Amino acid sequence: PLTAESNTHRQKFGGNGSALIGCQMMYEAYLEDSYPPMVEATKDGSDDDDDEDDEDESDRVKRKLLRDLYIQHPDLLDQYILKSKEVSGPLLSFASGIAGFDHPCADYLFVYDEDDENVIDQADLDNNASGSKCPFHTQTEAENTDAKEETADAYERVGKTAGMKGNVARARAIMTQIGYKEDDLAYIGEDDIYNFQGVANPHSVANIQPGEAVLDIGSGLGIDSFLAMRESGADVQMHPSEDGGTLLRPVVVGVDLAESEVNHATKRAVERGYRVPQRIQFIRGDVEKLDEAFSKKNLPMEMFDACISNGAFCLVPDKAKAFANVFKALRPGGRMAISTTTIVSDRLDPSFEWPVCMRMFASLESIKPMCEQIGFKNVRVIDAESPMEGMEIPIEDESTGDNDGSRRFKIHGRYADQFTFLENMDMDELCKVVTVYGEKA
Repeated sequence: PLTAESNTHRQKFGGNGSALIGCQMMYEAYLEDSYPPMVEATKDGSDDDDDEDDEDESDRVKRKLLRDLYIQHPDLLDQYILKSKEVSGPLLSFASGIAGFDHPCADYLFVYDEDDENVIDQADLDNNASGSKCPFHTQTEAENTDAKEETADAYERVGKTAGMKGNVARARAIMTQIGYKEDDLAYIGEDDIYNFQGVANPHSVANIQPGEAVLDIGSGLGIDSFLAMRESGADVQMHPSEDGGTLLRPVVVGVDLAESEVNHATKRAVERGYRVPQRIQFIRGDVEKLDEAFSKKNLPMEMFDACISNGAFCLVPDKAKAFANVFKALRPGGRMAISTTTIVSDRLDPSFEWPVCMRMFASLESIKPMCEQIGFKNVRVIDAESPMEGMEIPIEDESTGDNDGSRRFKIHGRYADQFTFLENMDMDELCKVVTVYGEKA
């Protein structure tokens, strides 16, 4: 038993921490004033005290937060329990030396009603046997595969609703604020502009010239590929004698993970009057396995003068492999302009459960040496001056969609409940959008 006698006889407790599921409700009470996501969930619940459904949802979110912390970060659970005002204050007075143990969750017991609906069983523990998740692109192969499948599934859904009318004013505002010019917006036109996807303007760095072959990684619904058509001159009407499926220079090739987006972009290229597939084609492929995608379409590597990408590298798990494949696809003298979002620090705070997209972001300082090691010359990591906060963007038009009431699927929107803590963070301090430039000698 613990006593308040001399500290020289104080017992030092051990244990693995976080062992007693019966303490769930008490753990929640302690974490509500110390663990930031739990603090936010508690605040949201208190703001909606009059709405029973919202209150139930708040409880569900808190249970999930506790469950994830218990399974993935038991040591952090111990730390936050000790930080609680209740534990560090009058309850155990551990700070003054009465208790003095490291792992409170395993060293005392509260007898509480069982919560049969939220029991953590052996299967949950087995699924996390590999330990805590790495903040971003150095996750395990299985986790990378899961993230890639999640990304592909989400963008498949985007492609399937891309034919529905979108918010033109909102798209114009976003593109203008990240560096596109009025003539760019006019060229894209109102039938396509609402399908823009991206984080910056890679064209301002790529400097595509007439007659060049251009590769667009993560081409999405085709917007940046269409602009590359104009810049390379591939959109100029050709002589009727140019028949067959042979690629002709200039040419634009878009590669995307989602088949529905490839199909939509191809359809729109035909409707815009481009010569498909001689001057432009979209293919399904993974930048980490670019040679396989090219092989299926009989496309040679080392054929491109320029490679652009707008946001796709954000969600690529193996950044080094992706940049290496871009290097292989370029002709000698070719160049890349890859716009992507990065984490400013060397890692994300492991005490938070971050969205999968942010766990995939590369650290800002890692990109330049990575590209130089691959073989790129004159590597520059250019600030895209693309803010993540403070954009003046028109309110979402709720009328967009089809007459039958179906809606366009959106990747981004209100944060999921477990990520509401991001709303209180300055994303421009945490992240930076850059365009990575490099040349193949």
